[in-house]
Amino acid sequence: MDMDSYTKTCPRCGLHCPQVVKTCPCGFDLVHGDASAVRGVIRRRGRKYLIAGLALIVFGLLGGMSFLPIRLSFVLTFGWYRMDVGFVVGGLVLFAKGARMLERPWSERLGPRSST
Repeated sequence: MDMDSYTKTCPRCGLHCPQVVKTCPCGFDLVHGDASAVRGVIRRRGRKYLIAGLALIVFGLLGGMSFLPIRLSFVLTFGWYRMDVGFVVGGLVLFAKGARMLERPWSERLGPRSST
């Protein structure tokens, strides 16, 4: 049995992927041959994570749920100031994930390819 019948090679990064895989880990669409659609989805999802993370951080810094009778998270109190640590940590995680998605090499726009 030939190994090439079970894998396909990504023309962008050269990685051997199983035949059932539609998108290479580098973001190249192995079915249609264009990574722009996948790149757009990753960038939009990354922006949503950034916005959601920032909203959770602000919500946590403003006190979060510390003024409700039910405590769902850990609250730090400094005199009169209350900070909901659970929301701040969750927001930082989402923000970092979104930033990482936007910084991936396949989320960048590709320039015209030169034929050398």
